Amino acid sequence: MQPDARRDLSLAAGPANFSDGPEDLVLYAYDASRKAHPPEAVVRATDTAQVARVLAAATAHRVPVVPRGAGSGLTGGAIPVDGGVVLDLAGMNQIIKIDPADQVAVTQPGVVTADLQAAAEEKGLFYPPDPASVDFCTVGGNAAENAGGLRAVKYGVTRDYVLALTAVLPDGRIFRSGRPTMKSVVGYDLTRLIVGSEGTLAVITELTLRLLPKPEAKATVNALFSDLEQGAEAVRAVLMSGMVPTALEFIDRTSLKAVDSYIGLGLPPDTEAMVLIDLDGAPEVVAGQAGRLAKMLENSGGHSVQVALDPSQAAELWRARRAMGPAVFNLAPNKFNEDVAVPLGRLGEVLRAIEDIGHRRGLPIPTFGHAGDGNLHVNVMYDAAGGQSEAAQQAVTDVFAKVLAVGGTLSGEHGVGLSKLGYVGAEIDPVALELMHGLKKLFDPAGILNPHKAIPDPANL
Repeated sequence: MQPDARRDLSLAAGPANFSDGPEDLVLYAYDASRKAHPPEAVVRATDTAQVARVLAAATAHRVPVVPRGAGSGLTGGAIPVDGGVVLDLAGMNQIIKIDPADQVAVTQPGVVTADLQAAAEEKGLFYPPDPASVDFCTVGGNAAENAGGLRAVKYGVTRDYVLALTAVLPDGRIFRSGRPTMKSVVGYDLTRLIVGSEGTLAVITELTLRLLPKPEAKATVNALFSDLEQGAEAVRAVLMSGMVPTALEFIDRTSLKAVDSYIGLGLPPDTEAMVLIDLDGAPEVVAGQAGRLAKMLENSGGHSVQVALDPSQAAELWRARRAMGPAVFNLAPNKFNEDVAVPLGRLGEVLRAIEDIGHRRGLPIPTFGHAGDGNLHVNVMYDAAGGQSEAAQQAVTDVFAKVLAVGGTLSGEHGVGLSKLGYVGAEIDPVALELMHGLKKLFDPAGILNPHKAIPDPANL
């Protein structure tokens, strides 16, 4: 970075909010993808006006800017691959208001998602998006990635809850899109465009989020299956039943074996899959539906069926799913974590194909995830020190090829970031990709905002 650019960025940020110290450059080089590249400076965002000044200075000097929330993204979306500036939005962490009458919350982007959920619940309200990193990820990062989570099968994803936002363009202009109303069809929907754009079009500095009434009661039902296809068929039966579960999770044999060795579930040796279901609503409705679901799982070939109406009992049933992240590292020290989504009717076919890919490549591939919306977390486990990196990369390519062949998508909720950039050309229609490049040019003509993320550069096609 040139000295005059460094000077102008420091003035724009305020000297106390600008750092190029070696500790910060190391700290902000990483995110949860385990990729790393150091920035040349870090700016701590304080408010919309300051962000506007910083972006205008960065555009004037052609300095790349990478927006960052909690750094919890899994695809390298917050890695400053071109150096430049990391814009840390975590300090903009105020819940500006929660309005029970309008059923909305207004927040800054650095608010931790779990904190927003807790604040909403104090008012008898409910913020449904529930990514696995809910205890430390931020609502701004969730919006940038259009995060989903366990409850997406019933309640949808982050985009379904962002009613309006304030954002800053790379040239420093501030704009607001959307309205704090349940409906609005005036003009083009820039709000839904910005949500999920991975910080490549504008920097979000305020969000107006839809809230719902807090559900009165919850229940959890789970079952084991000795046949993978029967488990997948049970998922389809639940979805065709007319009941809408809050969460509908599927865990395959490889994942269950890893968790069993990690926390000692005591599973029967012939277990091929687990189906785990959450319900919410009125108490009498939830209790009745839980009983119906238990019977349905049994009729689909499930056994060891359990129903929990008490929160502590439900937490016990969820132990296997929540232990999955650390448990899979018992299988191998390295992991490619992919989050594909497939048509619901092809779930069993894809699960079996992933199992076959693991056998062919000689690698364990535990697969689990949000089966209720077809979103599978495919974990290709390998030992880089043992020379398995190439086989693991080939396995990822095999999985992606199968997913695309059945009409699926390469990412259901983690985004593209850096990790999947080389693959997205196989999914996106060429004309649609041309339009996306046009949008990027319109919003960011200098190309400074989170470069080399979300969509491939035209020069690299």
